Amino acid sequence: MNFYQLTYFKKVSETGSVSRAAEELFITQPAVSKQIKALEDELGERLFDRIGKKVSLTRTGDVLYAHAEKILRSVEEAKSAVRDMSAECSGELVIGTSDHISIHRLPKVIKSFIHAFPNVDLRLRCHRSETILDMVNKNLVDMGVITLPGPVRHLVVKTVWRDPMSVVYVKDHPLSSARSVRIRDIAKYGMILPEAGTQTRKVIDAAFSRKGLTPKIAMEVAYLETIKSLVRTGLGISILPDRAVEMEVKGGVLAKSKMDDIIFSRDLGVVHLKEKFLSRPAREFLNMLDRE
Repeated sequence: MNFYQLTYFKKVSETGSVSRAAEELFITQPAVSKQIKALEDELGERLFDRIGKKVSLTRTGDVLYAHAEKILRSVEEAKSAVRDMSAECSGELVIGTSDHISIHRLPKVIKSFIHAFPNVDLRLRCHRSETILDMVNKNLVDMGVITLPGPVRHLVVKTVWRDPMSVVYVKDHPLSSARSVRIRDIAKYGMILPEAGTQTRKVIDAAFSRKGLTPKIAMEVAYLETIKSLVRTGLGISILPDRAVEMEVKGGVLAKSKMDDIIFSRDLGVVHLKEKFLSRPAREFLNMLDRE
C-alpha cells in the first residue's frame, strides 16, 4: 500500500467513476485501475462494487476510506509543516462549521482572513455542529467552529461568541400582546425545535426541565434556518438565536420575547484535537477568532 494507491482509491471513491478519477488526476484510466487492483490484491478484499461504469464502496472500502482520509491529511500536514518554515502563509485550511455560524458569524472573519492571507486555500464544510464535531474527532477537518459541547478531554474547546436566544413567533401571535412572558406561558404552544440530541436542543430542554415543564413539540427540524422559515408561516413558535432572526424582527415579519424567569443562551466557538498539528494558516485563523 502506497501514497499513490491511496490517492487514486480516494478519488475513485469520491467520484464514483474510474474514468472521472483518472481525468481529475490527469493520468490514464488503465493506470488508475491497475493501482486499485494492486491495492485489492494486497488487502485480499474487494474495495468497490462495480455496476456498469458506476463504482461504489464495499464495506471494506468504507473502512479503508476513513483511514485513507487520515493518512492523506497527515501527508498534507507534513507539507504544511515544511511550508511554515518559509515567510509566506500558504497551504490548505479546512474548517467545519454549522450553517447558522457560516451565515451569521463567520463571513467577516473569513473576509478578513482571505484579505490577509490570499495564498491560503480556505475550504468550508457546512453541516450540523454534531456532524462537524465527529469530523474533528476523525481528523477530517483542521478545526470546527460550532455550537460548543461540554468539556471533552481530547479536544481544545474555546468559546468565541455568547449566543443569546429568544422565543420567536409571527407578529400576530397571542404572545405578542403579553406584557411579560414566562416559560410556562410558552409551554402550551406547539414548538418547532432542533432535533433531540443536538446541543441547542439540550440547552432548551434543560431550561424547561429546571422549571418542571416539558415543551410541546409540534415539529423537530435539523437546521435553524429551516425552523425560522416554518415559524414565519405560522406553524409554531420556536427558540432561536437573536442573530438568526435579527432582520426578520427589524422588518416586522417576526417578533421575539425574552423570558422573565429564565435565560436561553448557548456558546459558539472553536474546537480542534489537542494533539493535532496546527499549520500556520490554522494558527492565523485561530488568532483572528481570538480577536472576535
